[in-house]
Amino acid sequence: MSDTGQSQDRPSDLLPGGAQPFVKWAGGKRSLLKDLIAHLPDGVMHTYHEPFVGGGALFFALRPRIGPAVLSDMNIELMITYRMIQAHPDAVLACLYEHQQQHGKPYYQTIRQAYPPEDSAIALAAQFIYLNRTCYNGLYRVNRKGRFNVPMGKYRNPVIADTENIQAVSRALQGVALRWQPFARLAPEPDDFIYCDPPYDGTYDQYTRVRFDYTEQENLEQAARTWCEMGAKVMLSNADTPFIRQLYHARPWRMHEVRAPRMINSKAEGRKPVTELIITSYDA
Repeated sequence: MSDTGQSQDRPSDLLPGGAQPFVKWAGGKRSLLKDLIAHLPDGVMHTYHEPFVGGGALFFALRPRIGPAVLSDMNIELMITYRMIQAHPDAVLACLYEHQQQHGKPYYQTIRQAYPPEDSAIALAAQFIYLNRTCYNGLYRVNRKGRFNVPMGKYRNPVIADTENIQAVSRALQGVALRWQPFARLAPEPDDFIYCDPPYDGTYDQYTRVRFDYTEQENLEQAARTWCEMGAKVMLSNADTPFIRQLYHARPWRMHEVRAPRMINSKAEGRKPVTELIITSYDA
């Protein structure tokens, strides 16, 4: 989504159906939903797992047809926000309306400097959404100290308090397990389905103070292989790079090429379609 000064698209305009991602997320999968859905496994899906949930585009698209679900991420502010929307949507919306009334550059700077608040999980959730909806290019980025450091965007009418979608997200999250944990903690059972959308090899990885390097990519491949041995079905997304192709070259992995827009480049000419990989442990 470009930072052009035009009104932002509402999250509920971007996907058909019910709840939509309540944040914009670098590497979000809204544009690849048709490809991801086309590569889902046949048969039983006992529990849905997404250990790099981010904006949760695939989860929300599949929510009407899946039962138990476990969503997790290592970004603690993101997971607190999920939990507050799940349990207290009206309180989060009340705070968002206040942000919407006061939004402007001085106010944005004040909130950014004070973020994250330490005294209220609801205030944190509202500030998380406010900054995400008003910062440059919808980019969530933190420095090595874990501090959010993105300047304000130039949106004319940013949608901050999206009542309809926040309420829909809260309903979609009822009964869902929300966890702040590393992917290695995931413990699936046979017939579970796991979708992994990690920071891509060679691209943006500033979601938390801990960077996702080659070692983490290798650890993920080993964990995913273990999940397959436990009887789960696994699908992963990643960049089409020589390192990733080598990492997933052997069974049980199958690689499928797809074309996807790249939306997080600071220059518009850099936001061109690129080849990405959907990697599955089964024939799709």
